[in-house]
Amino acid sequence: MDDAGRAAPVASSPPHGFSSFNLARSGVFDVEWSASPDGADKYRLPTAVVDALPEMPGALLFVPAPVEHAPRSGLLLLWTQPAVPTPLVEHVRLLASSVASTLAARREAVRQVAMRDQFNDLLESVPSGIVLFDGDGQSAMINERAAALLACSSGSHRASDLAAPMRALRQRCDNHAELETTYAAQVGNVHYAAIHHWVLGDRTYEVDTHPVSGDGQHGRIWLFTDVTAELRIAAKLRGLAQSDPLTGLPNRRHFEEHSIQILTAAGAAARIVALLMVDVDHFKRINDTHGHPVGDAVLKAVAGRCNDVLRDGDLFARFGGEEFIGMLTIATENEVAVVAERLRCNR
Repeated sequence: MDDAGRAAPVASSPPHGFSSFNLARSGVFDVEWSASPDGADKYRLPTAVVDALPEMPGALLFVPAPVEHAPRSGLLLLWTQPAVPTPLVEHVRLLASSVASTLAARREAVRQVAMRDQFNDLLESVPSGIVLFDGDGQSAMINERAAALLACSSGSHRASDLAAPMRALRQRCDNHAELETTYAAQVGNVHYAAIHHWVLGDRTYEVDTHPVSGDGQHGRIWLFTDVTAELRIAAKLRGLAQSDPLTGLPNRRHFEEHSIQILTAAGAAARIVALLMVDVDHFKRINDTHGHPVGDAVLKAVAGRCNDVLRDGDLFARFGGEEFIGMLTIATENEVAVVAERLRCNR
């Protein structure tokens, strides 16, 4: 019963399909109840209660059994016969603590079911696969997205039953060797937290694992989020930021960043690095005479032909306007002139 007197019946004897009713105006709570019943005609009983009886009650006894969050709860006894069973009345107060315990246990069970249902709704509303291991190490719960990845059913599982599907999923990854090494280093560390990419063919999942509430004793959660689209967009944006949109060659920024790597590697290997500048003669005249579309076509053609001459490991970029730049790692200085002549004569 809540503070407003609205009652949700738990049980009745004999059994009856009670609906909720309100005792706020019944007068039941205006009495200091002892072990003795009182005349029922002194009280305004709800219709739902009266209709449950074969005839109007003659006596009434309310045994308070307060519980947390429902301090007005109790046991309501009604007699339709004039004679009240005295032994029952004398001992009914002994039932109060048992009734309170039963009501509290039922309320907690209902609360747990409601919380479980809410948690299940939350699990399914999150756009990620979720695997949640309880701190007892015995039980686990997964949502539908995780179940699809692990090839098992969603809902509750024994923790031990999920070990094999989790391991099988990791072994199917293209980068499973790297993942095995990474996670093997954390064996025995219940408090570790990590985020790694699991690559499954054309899909990539960001897998975040961490202890519940930051304490490994409280359990562990695994979040599987499909980041394939985000990674593709990021790669495309990086490509746009580091490439020339007209020719498709690396741009000046890309050249400056990667030339440092080439110089460092060549220095470590004691090899020679050559720098070549390529410029299109009379390019302004081409634009002025034939128009910019033709000029653009010329730049594309020059870029393509230079790429045909250079090796895969050479860095070649559009430096600006009609200027191109190349960086080559070579064995002897004589190679520079040979490559430069090839670039100049390739028509």
